[in-house]
Amino acid sequence: MSEYPARANFFDASALIKVFTNEYGSERVTEYFNNQAPTKFTTPFCLYETLNILKSKWVYREELSKEQYLECCFKLLSWYRLANEHVADLELFDPVVLDKVQSLVGLYSLDVSDALQLLTVKAGDFSFFVEESETLFVTADKGLALAAKKENIKTWCCIDGEPPK
Repeated sequence: MSEYPARANFFDASALIKVFTNEYGSERVTEYFNNQAPTKFTTPFCLYETLNILKSKWVYREELSKEQYLECCFKLLSWYRLANEHVADLELFDPVVLDKVQSLVGLYSLDVSDALQLLTVKAGDFSFFVEESETLFVTADKGLALAAKKENIKTWCCIDGEPPK
């Protein structure tokens, strides 16, 4: 039985890239992703951002071979399809959503994608879970983790320490 509570886990691109490639800091988050986080999600923006990072690792940085790149992309897309099939995304063009995103961008100097992630955790399908079941936001971006914590979002910066119990 898992030592972690049943909860939604939202992974951003910086964490997903560690799960789907072998880079510094991958072990801990990959172990959590594969063995401790049965419910794991991401936003469409994080999916696209992760695909773009994978392309960069293949084409520009030459850190992945073409075969490795394709394997990583296939695994990411397969996981995303299954994990997010029944999860509604925020209505991107809703003026209320856009206003909240703009506020988060201004408050924490985030980009729009990062602000949407935080808003998804705060106001999306799994925002009503509390206490041990409260959604966990997983990132390797220290600045984004700090902004999430300031927004009272349960957060694990996966390059520092262990995931919260």
